[in-house]
Amino acid sequence: MSRPRLARARRAVVRRAGAALLAVLALLAGGPLSAQLPPPAPGQGRPAGGAADRDALARKPGAAWYRGNQITLDASEPKAGFRARWTFERTEANDIRLVLDEQRKAGPQSGTILIIGQKALLTRDLVLARQGALMPAVDGSTLLLNLTLRALERAVPDGPQSVRRERAVNVRDDTQALTVDTPTAGGTFLPPWQLTGTVRREGDAVAFDLLLVSRSRGEPNETNNTSLRGTWRSEGGKPPELPDALSLQGWTLHAIVGAPKEVNRRQVIVYEAVPRQNFAALGELRRAIELGWPGQPDTAYHGKP
Repeated sequence: MSRPRLARARRAVVRRAGAALLAVLALLAGGPLSAQLPPPAPGQGRPAGGAADRDALARKPGAAWYRGNQITLDASEPKAGFRARWTFERTEANDIRLVLDEQRKAGPQSGTILIIGQKALLTRDLVLARQGALMPAVDGSTLLLNLTLRALERAVPDGPQSVRRERAVNVRDDTQALTVDTPTAGGTFLPPWQLTGTVRREGDAVAFDLLLVSRSRGEPNETNNTSLRGTWRSEGGKPPELPDALSLQGWTLHAIVGAPKEVNRRQVIVYEAVPRQNFAALGELRRAIELGWPGQPDTAYHGKP
């Protein structure tokens, strides 16, 4: 391949991977549902996911699960030595606040994460199970939130608005795995899997208590039990606020960036949370993002020579 063609191919890979990251963040931000296309059947390709497909998905009642703006979640998987409590909030501007408290075999993990403009990642009081492993911390919570929304969609395909009273859940699939993913991590719950439990209305919220039992990857005759309990609130409620005046003192700022890397003769994107000099207030960061941050050097926004 000529150098110009190779350069164009690499730029195309970067664009596709960048779009994949935005799709994951859009999942949390209640955005386009292209990330929610179901896995292809054996021998088939993934649907194209064009505008018509996204519009059709968005009109399905179950799509409303992805437009929640306040979700609390208690999750556990005893065999993995994992349990966690998260609070997820999405603002009207599609910014995200995630408060996490996790216990893992590698150690505890806790703190608060903000995702601003799908480009900036702010952390406060963040304790990591593995030092420096910031993106895995985001991936883990993203995957479980993704799984929760997928489980709610499968449990109640007619959408949260249909939940008027307590409803029993019993969904089983003997052939298709239940998959969730981000650009840098993925999770697969092998068939046969079964989702059981209840969902019920609690004022403006839907409470859920679900158990996903799936075949163990390491032990074919064993199962994994993943418990998902919490509450879901829709955009009909008052959305949380992250005002421009919010002081960023005490917060640590990172830019979400991806760099191409060749693996097995294929171009892939490795995403990192790159430390950046912080701003005084959230409004300053938002204005910088509007001007192209983090594509330009930090000096463009801090008056340095």
